[in-house]
Amino acid sequence: MAASPFEGFPRVPVDAPLDEHLQRIRGYLHHLGLDAFPPGPSALRTKLADAMERHLDEAVGTWVATVTRALSIEGSPGPIGNDMVAATRRWIAHVREPANVETYEVLQRHARLGFIANHPPARFLSSQLLLRKIFATLLRRDAPSDPDLPDMLALLEQELWERTLHITDFFVEGREKDLADAAESYRRSVDAAPTPMFICDASSGQVLELNRAAAREVGPRPGDTPFWELLPEEERERVRGLFSEALERGTARRDGLHLLRPAADPMPVDVRAALIEVREQATLHIVCYDLSEHHLLVQAEKMAGIGQLAAGIAHEIRNPLGIISNALYDLGELLPDASPEVKEDLQIARAEMARVQDIIGNLLEFSRDARVEKQAIDLDDLVAKTLKLMDKYLQNNGVRVQVDLAAGAACVANENGLRQVLLNLVTNAAQAMPEGGALRIETRPVEPSWIRLVVEDTGQGIPTDRLPRIFEPFFTTKDPGQGTGLGLSVVHSIVKRARGRIEVASRPGRGTRFTIHLPRAEEAAAGDGERGSA
Repeated sequence: MAASPFEGFPRVPVDAPLDEHLQRIRGYLHHLGLDAFPPGPSALRTKLADAMERHLDEAVGTWVATVTRALSIEGSPGPIGNDMVAATRRWIAHVREPANVETYEVLQRHARLGFIANHPPARFLSSQLLLRKIFATLLRRDAPSDPDLPDMLALLEQELWERTLHITDFFVEGREKDLADAAESYRRSVDAAPTPMFICDASSGQVLELNRAAAREVGPRPGDTPFWELLPEEERERVRGLFSEALERGTARRDGLHLLRPAADPMPVDVRAALIEVREQATLHIVCYDLSEHHLLVQAEKMAGIGQLAAGIAHEIRNPLGIISNALYDLGELLPDASPEVKEDLQIARAEMARVQDIIGNLLEFSRDARVEKQAIDLDDLVAKTLKLMDKYLQNNGVRVQVDLAAGAACVANENGLRQVLLNLVTNAAQAMPEGGALRIETRPVEPSWIRLVVEDTGQGIPTDRLPRIFEPFFTTKDPGQGTGLGLSVVHSIVKRARGRIEVASRPGRGTRFTIHLPRAEEAAAGDGERGSA
């Protein structure tokens, strides 16, 4: 390995990156034969440095007058001149003793953080060329016959080359550091963002990077997975359209999509995409706005308003229905020998009256005050009893039941309400499988304070565009006359009164899964105790 150009000369300790930089520049000059004068103390260096010291004030004065005029520098020339005197003295010290690199330590800082960093490098370099020209002129003027003058001018030229190379590299390194810092700041901002974000190859859709929020939802980096495969199959064509539109227009959006999550139900999201082209690589930066909280808020407000309306309607209708029911009873008593047709009509009227009463009961259940009595419930036992009650119904409909009960702890809810939740979900599942199918019910403890109930079928599924509305009162996916649209709204209301939450995931033609989280008994008791002592 070639010896260092600095070998054998005294060294002033500097930080490692600057030391490497200095040796690199010195190596370029040495190996290209551009350092006619070695980097060590010499009589010629001392003579040149002494001459520069003698002419310092005059040289700087000429430099300040020229530069402020030529470069339109505003402000008093006094501070500029003082700064230039100090800078030139550092350079002269390096000319005298090359191991003294204070001039480059200062230049390295200023090239990134100082005044000169705010201007193009060529502006500063041209001012250095001017300073060398001024010194050369003064040397020729005062010592035209000095036999060392040619070597002194050549050494001054060599020092200028070296200085120019250092300054150029300092500027480049400073800009690279600025870019690296900006990239790192952007990366950290994206990574810390609470919203799932993805960077994808614009042509293949492959996920190249994802932030922590995205990794929490979809798992670690999916490798070669295209972004659209992170969404339900029925939504993937829309996402491909998103990519095509973004490539054509630069930005694109799709609302009402769902991000698949391995450990939870799909997350409702609005998706925004922006095309970023750097050199020859085109990527799409994708942001997925989580709509879960927004939907919950809208749903809660909607439920509260409809609940008040439903309660008022139920109470208003109940009285006239009672009169009609009594009238039907009286007609049955007054017409004991009525024709079969009349008896059949009366029976139909009574059956429909009973149906209306059931609807009113559901309305009142939906709008019931949240202060209904709650107790600790063995969820596994309640599920087993409910399935036993519905066993014949499920068998007649060709439904195979798969049960995996392992709650292992009591949850807190209203028992009758929770039984109705199970009855409604199981009935809906059976109706969604007219040709038969599989019904799976699972209970699990979810640390630290929840019990999870899953009711899943292999039925017809719910169309994606209808999924956000299924908990709304009177909204039904069934055929006209097949449902009132109150079953799932009642389920939602009961779960909310128990301070739980309910989520749904569905794929048309493949089935539907309802996931309910209910508070464990000890956690609910602790929460109630805290509210009571507040």
